Amino acid sequence: MRRLLGLVGILVLAGCAIENPVVDQGRVEEATQQHFGSEFVPIDVGPIIVSGDHAIADWTQGDYGGRALYERGEYGWMLLLCSGDSIRRAENLKRAGVPDFNAGWIAEQLAKAEATLPPERLARMKRFVGTAADHERYLQALAAQ
Repeated sequence: MRRLLGLVGILVLAGCAIENPVVDQGRVEEATQQHFGSEFVPIDVGPIIVSGDHAIADWTQGDYGGRALYERGEYGWMLLLCSGDSIRRAENLKRAGVPDFNAGWIAEQLAKAEATLPPERLARMKRFVGTAADHERYLQALAAQ
C-alpha cells in the first residue's frame, strides 16, 4: 500500500511537468493579443504552432499581419521577433535560436495550417517585410491611426 501511494505521488508530480499544447497555445495567443492588440484595430491570431519551448503565432490586424516567434522562459512566453514569410522556413527558425527538431516541426506544421487559410489573410501576413525584434514603432503607428 505504501508503495502504491508513493507511485501515485510520483505520477501526480510528474504530471505537473507535462506540457499541454492547448494551454500553451492559449498563452501564446494571450501574449500576442497583449503585444499587438489595440482597442482601435482588432487583431486576429492563429494558427499557433508550439514545439518545445518555441512557438509561432500568425496574426493579422487591419490590412497587415505577420508571424510572431515566441520562446517559453521563466516568466512565460516571450516575444523574440516578428517577421513575414521568412520566418516560415526551418533554416530561419534555427538562425533565430530554435533547436533543429523544433524548427523543422514548426515549419512543417505551420505550412499545413496555413494551407487552410484564405489567400487574402496570407497576403496580409506577407506584407510584413523584414524581421524586427522591437515593435515600438509599429505600436506607435497603430495608435496614431
